[in-house]
Order: sequence, then structure tokens, then C-alpha cells
Amino acid sequence: MSDNLLRIGTSAILANSSLLNTTSNNIANINTEGYTRQRTEFESQILGLGVGRGTTERLVSEFTQKQLRRDTSNYSFAQQYVTEANRVDALFSNPANSIATGVNDLFKQFQIANNEPATLANRQLIIGSSQALLDKFNTLSSLVLDQDNFVNQQLDIYTSETNGYIKQIADLNLQIASFGTGASRPIPLDLLDKRDLAIKNLSEMVDIRTLDAENGEKLVFLATGQSLVVERGDFNLMSLRGDPDPTQRELKLQLSTKKTVERDIDIEAVGGKIGGLLAFREEILVPTQNRLGQLALSMTDAMNKQNSLGMNLNGEIGGNLFTLPTSNGFAFTSNAGTGSVSMTLEPGKGDSLPPNDFLLTVEAGGVRLQALDAKGKVIAGSDKVVPIATYPATINSSDALGDLYGLEITLNGAPAIGDKFELKPLNEASRTIQLATTRPEDIALASPVRTEFTVTNLGNSQVEGLKVTNTTPAVLPNYGFDTPAGLTNGPWTMTYTGADTFEIIDNIGNPIATATFGSNQYQNVFAQAGFAPGFDFSITGIPAVGDTFTIGFNDGGFNDNRNGLQLSALQTAKTTRLNPLSAPNSANAVNFNQTYADMVSLIGERTSQGRNNEASGKALLDQTTAWYESLSGVSLDEEASNLVRFQQTYAAAAKIISTSQTVFDTLLSAVR
Repeated sequence: MSDNLLRIGTSAILANSSLLNTTSNNIANINTEGYTRQRTEFESQILGLGVGRGTTERLVSEFTQKQLRRDTSNYSFAQQYVTEANRVDALFSNPANSIATGVNDLFKQFQIANNEPATLANRQLIIGSSQALLDKFNTLSSLVLDQDNFVNQQLDIYTSETNGYIKQIADLNLQIASFGTGASRPIPLDLLDKRDLAIKNLSEMVDIRTLDAENGEKLVFLATGQSLVVERGDFNLMSLRGDPDPTQRELKLQLSTKKTVERDIDIEAVGGKIGGLLAFREEILVPTQNRLGQLALSMTDAMNKQNSLGMNLNGEIGGNLFTLPTSNGFAFTSNAGTGSVSMTLEPGKGDSLPPNDFLLTVEAGGVRLQALDAKGKVIAGSDKVVPIATYPATINSSDALGDLYGLEITLNGAPAIGDKFELKPLNEASRTIQLATTRPEDIALASPVRTEFTVTNLGNSQVEGLKVTNTTPAVLPNYGFDTPAGLTNGPWTMTYTGADTFEIIDNIGNPIATATFGSNQYQNVFAQAGFAPGFDFSITGIPAVGDTFTIGFNDGGFNDNRNGLQLSALQTAKTTRLNPLSAPNSANAVNFNQTYADMVSLIGERTSQGRNNEASGKALLDQTTAWYESLSGVSLDEEASNLVRFQQTYAAAAKIISTSQTVFDTLLSAVR
């Protein structure tokens, strides 16, 4: 009997000692990152002879752990997105950086100059405001570019950290697998804790999924299915120069043991901090840079176009106020030919330019131009097919049924069929536009033509709605604007001959054209006559037979502000195309200030949405963390109560041994 008591008491002492060790270990590691609460369980011996074999295990729920990793990835994604978006939002919400302020100031100077068009000082203020506006464009675009470069640097850093976690998990897998899965060599629990912590840290970088291998390893995959950690190996995450744009980092996977094995990654669903960076670049940085470039190009092109329709202070046809940039396309590395592409904005086509990048594909007999969305995907229905017979070649809107998105594209070299080029005409535009002139005299506030009626006219008709549309050499031979000033064979005389008919005669008496109307509504007289000198007008009132009107160059008309008023009207003109699927100059267009407001609103809206996602992600992560900690976390109160309980049972077990000793001594005394 005493022998059984001794055996039972000894097993109880050893069991409670193990329980005390486990509890003490939990208390000691309460602040150890990644530590999972442990529990020791025993089974009873047969025939009631004490405590049997004990097993120490971690208290962890695989389901809760996977949910914690997913919520960690989602929160890390939102947090990284908001961190980056807040910088851009603060940049564009600062009134000192406002493009709208610069635009309003410029047109304010035009209004002042229109009040006294012959005053040189007022024109100089226009030059100064124009340069200040270009400086604002340059500053904002450069700051957005800095953010883009920072994203690339962050991607390199995060990629390195991610590879470190992947390597750590793979190494721990090997150590754990070396212990086997049998009871003879139990896996050290600290290795499992370290591996789980590494997997959790990896989930902060990218969204992952895990599977258990038969040998005890954890297989880790991206949420999109690509392998990160496989049995006896792992992949490295690589940040590479983009194809075709080297400034845009791309991600690939490479097997660490065989560098030639590579896998592409769907960056749309990477998740985690890396996914947050990529989403920020895609949803905010690229659209903002493109919209800045679109606004800068459409605005400066519109002003160039209108200024070229006026007459400057030197009495000459106006020229460009701004120099628009030329940029090069990016060739894909898979191209077989030796072609290259450059592009610029076709003069006067700034209102046809949408806020998009483009893909140019060389096909048999020509090229195909397609607009790309912010994710780099082709926008369905945006194709423009242009036939080309030989290279080099230059194409523009006249080769594409009037709409090539405002681009003038030059293809050089010898491109092969199937070669592709990515065109980014907006990426650097707002940083590279320059003033074409610093002379205030070059501001063309006056209209280049004027009309006069003969004082002896008997009717009450007069010329109205004079509008200049083209000051380049005349479409019809020998008539139109001369260079640098004047009208070819002008001034011209227009005489009413009766029967709703006007005859147009040049300065040497030669008839130019005849305009005949079916009523007394004399609208667009030159167009009615089939005459296109670059301007037109209408006649109001009732003319008498023989009434004449003179149309000539506006010599000495320096106090004229008619073209200046047209320049001022550009502030509210809808000259910015919203998307590539809408027709140019359609209802789907906005003015300069609306364009800038839409851009700022887009940044604010996406930043606000990101903040909401961050808040909801944090709340969900906190809830899941509490759920996980309720089982796997160490509770001091619970462990303290266990410590007291196990101390008491240990003392009770010691009493069993003491009792067995007493019984044994009694038996020995009885037989002496």
C-alpha cells in the first residue's frame, strides 16, 4: 500500500511541478512578442496508480489566427494608403499651391489689359502672371514626382523586408521539419511561435494564405495564389524597373534556389503595405500627374490658339505665348523592330486631350492608338486606327477622322508589326511648358480685321459677329491673312446687289465670291459664299441695293481689345476633355477651374475614403486581436490563480509522499 502511495505521490509531484513550470513560463513571457500561451495536460495512469504522461501544447485557434492575418493585411493596406494620401491631400489643399488662384490671377490681368489695351505695363503683368502660373504647375508636378520617387524607394525597402520574412519562415520550416511529426521528438514550441510571428509580420507586407504540409511545414501563398514559401524552398519578391516605363516599379517572384524560375504578380490584389503603396500610386499619384499635365496643356494650347487669332502691339498677327513640350514614347522590351516614337500636342487640339496614357501598337498597314485607364488597361471603345504606308511618318487628327486625342505622333526608325509603345504625353507636361515670349508687345489683344460701312449707304444694315478662326495662310489661293500682317489683295469690298445677294470684290476690282441667301437672314456671309479667308461675320438690318462694306486688316488698331475679350472668355470656356470616349468639344467637357476642382476633389474623396477604410480596418483588427488574445494571450489574473492552485496541489502531493513514508515506517516497526 505504501508503495502505491509513494508512486502516486511522486507522479503527482512531477505533474504539478510541470504545471508550475508551464504557468511560470507563461508569466515570464507575457511581454514576449509572438509568444503563445501554453497549457500542460495529463492523462491518468491505469488502475488508479497516479498521473500518467503529460503533454505541453500551445493554445491557438488556426481559424482565428488566419482571420488575424487577413485583418492585419487589410489594416496595413489602409494605413499605408492613408499615410501616403495625406501628404498629397495636404499639398493640394494648401491655398498657396492652388492652380485655381494662379488661373484667376492671370485672367484678372487680361481683364485689366482689356480696359487699356495700348498700355504696355498692363501687358507686362500678363507675362508675369503667366510665368507665376507655370511656376505653380512646375511646383505641384515636381512634388507629385517626389512622391512617386518616394513610393519607389518604399517599395524597395518593403520588398527587402518581405524577403527577410519569407526567408525566416522557410528556415524555420526546415528546423521544424527536422524534428519530424512523431511523439519521440516533439517540436520545440518556441519555433512554432517564431514562425507564426514571422508569418504575421509577412501579412503586414502582403495579403497571404497558408496551408499545412504533411511534414509540419507551413506553405505560404499570396492571396492571388502565387507561392512564397514552398516545401524545402522559397521565392524572393523582386522590385524591378518597369516595362516599358523604367520609372514605375514592378514586382516579380523569383525562386531563391533557381533564379531562372520567375512568376508574375497580380499587383491589383497584393494587399498589405506593398499593396497600399501600389494602390496609392494607381488611384492618386498617376491620375493627379496626368490631370495636371492635361490642364497645363489644354490651357496653354487654348491661349496659344486664341493669341494667334489676334493682332499684337506691333501690328502683326499674334504668335504662341507658350512653348509646348515634345516627349518620347516607351518601347516594350519585347519589341522586335528598331522604331521609336515621339509626340507633342497638335496645335489647337488641347481640347481633344483626355487625362490618359496611351498604348500604340504597330499593325500591318498602320498603327492602333488606345487609351489606358489608371491601371494600365485598355479602355474598350477607345481605339483609333491610322493607316501608314511608310516610315518614318507623322500622324495627327487629320489622319484619324478628326480625333487622335489631340496628339501629333512621329514614328521613326523601322518598327516591326506587333511592336508596342506606351505614350505618356501628360506625365512631364506641367513641368516642361515654358513661355514662348517675354515681350509684352506679343500679347495679341486686338482683332486682326475690321469692317466699315460706307457713310452713303441708304440701308440700316451693319456688320456684326465678326469672328476670326484661322490666321494661317489662306485656304483659298491668293486670299486670306498675309505674313506677318495684312490681307492678301485686301482690303475687300462687299456690295449688296439686291435679291438677298452680296458680291465680294478685292482691292483691284476682281470678284472673289458671291453670297446669295434665301431670306433676309444674312448669317455667316463668307461661308454662304463658299469663301474661307479665316474669319466670318453676319449682316443685320435691311441693306439697300448698292450699299457697300469694307473688310480690311486692322492697321493701327492698338486700342482694340476684341481678341483680348476672347482670351478672357477662355476662363469659362469648356476646353478640357473629361474622358477618351466623349467627343471633343462635347457636353462632356469642363473649364479650367472645374478641371482643377475635379482633380482636388478626387484627391480629397479618395483620401477621405481611405481614412474611413483605415478606421474600419483598425476596429476589425482590434476585435480580431481581442478574440485571438482571449485564447492565445497570457492573462496575469488567470495565471496567478493557476499558480496558487498548482502550489496547493503540489503541497498536497508532497503530503501523499509524507503519508506513504509514515505508513512504511509503521510497517517496519510492526515487524521488529
